[in-house]
Amino acid sequence: MLYRFSHHPQFPKEILPLLNDCILNYLFGRNETSSSEADSILTNAAEILAGQCYPESIFLHSGKTGQWHRQNGEQLALEWLYQRGAVGFSDWDSNLSFADDLLALSHLIDMAETESVWDMAAVVMDKLFVTIAINSYRGAFGSTHGRTCASFVKGGLLEPTSGITRLMWGVGIFNHHIAGPVSLACMEKYEFPSIISDIALSMPEEMWGRERHAVSASRAVNKVTYKTPETMLCSAQDYYPGQRGRYEHIWQATLGSTATVFVTHPACSSENDARQPNFWAGNAILPRIAQWKDALIAVYQLPEDDWMGFTHAYFPAYAFDEYILRQGWAFARKGEGYLALTASQGLNFIKHGQSAFRELRSFGQNNIWLCHMGRAVLDGDFSSFQEKILALDVKFVDASVRFVTLRGEALSFGWQDPFSRDGSEQPLSGFDHYDNPYATSEYPSRQLEIRYGESILQLNFESAPDSQPQ
Repeated sequence: MLYRFSHHPQFPKEILPLLNDCILNYLFGRNETSSSEADSILTNAAEILAGQCYPESIFLHSGKTGQWHRQNGEQLALEWLYQRGAVGFSDWDSNLSFADDLLALSHLIDMAETESVWDMAAVVMDKLFVTIAINSYRGAFGSTHGRTCASFVKGGLLEPTSGITRLMWGVGIFNHHIAGPVSLACMEKYEFPSIISDIALSMPEEMWGRERHAVSASRAVNKVTYKTPETMLCSAQDYYPGQRGRYEHIWQATLGSTATVFVTHPACSSENDARQPNFWAGNAILPRIAQWKDALIAVYQLPEDDWMGFTHAYFPAYAFDEYILRQGWAFARKGEGYLALTASQGLNFIKHGQSAFRELRSFGQNNIWLCHMGRAVLDGDFSSFQEKILALDVKFVDASVRFVTLRGEALSFGWQDPFSRDGSEQPLSGFDHYDNPYATSEYPSRQLEIRYGESILQLNFESAPDSQPQ
């Protein structure tokens, strides 16, 4: 308000003293209890701007001047920015955190007075946008997510980045999450690279991409994305299976903005975001996942005292053009994209209650789910796709599975077994930071090279942060 509007003739001057008191009395500083990665950069951005507004004033809780707070905020912000540049986002592909990140970065780019801060903020904003573009399908940010909520994964209409992508490249929908879109729309100093919108709107015949992001000092996520003009399938590979989950969204198939399919191990019957994990967001116990392009294997091992006793798939029948359950498989069609889903313990289609015609349950402590995507151009009509899937020789043995995909590739995987494709073990970790047809970078990253057609954009993360505040 102070930066953008306080000098406007219609701004209510009587609230200025209240704003001054609020800012000078705010408890700035390093927030060791931040609940998310985005909280840190939001706090840092606020401290920088507050220090710029009141450079000579003493802030109540710290006893420091505004100038000190500006320098402190800049140091912390630059640490955050260079860390995101080098090793990515701990809340990887989070529709919740990414929207807050962009909110903070938009203010730093437009209002921070130190060049290294606003320049690096613009570089990280480019990186965020290209990450969303690569991992989206027809306006749905259908990736895996390091942090999310139930309402955000049940389609792409209500999640926080949908309005942002609608604003930036015209695909998505404006909804009640307005902080990100409004902040970006108010920007005057950022030039959005057109190469990113080209990537976001492209429909490649086939895109297979890998990424690695640091979740903590000792923890990383290795994720894959497979995208065609008809579907997208994403997963976090072998992400700490057997450990307690929280708000991680581990895999998803996307056929349209509301036609999303995924499996979780629910922790409770509530969908309230105050509970993490809950019925649809996160997993009580993390599964073990392996994916090769359009085929995915998800192995679940529930504890003996698990009170829910099942894993379940979000399967919104209303969102598909066609769906059918046959011989233990659930099939869905959206346009010319197909999906087939099964579980080693069988499927129960829920037809009553809150999740009626949107849920497939599979009871049992040990379970293996298979997901296979299809395309009319490769698999014929929907009926032909079903017959091809039903003809697959799928062998479930204890906590492992072997089968040959529709593409003729022999896959095997299990709770303890390595992931094998045609007899060759496939890596599930140690990926480059970005490795796909549009973006490449080593891990940790010094530079991200983005390509589309004849255009190239290079994002440089090599500069060193400013010195400590005095």
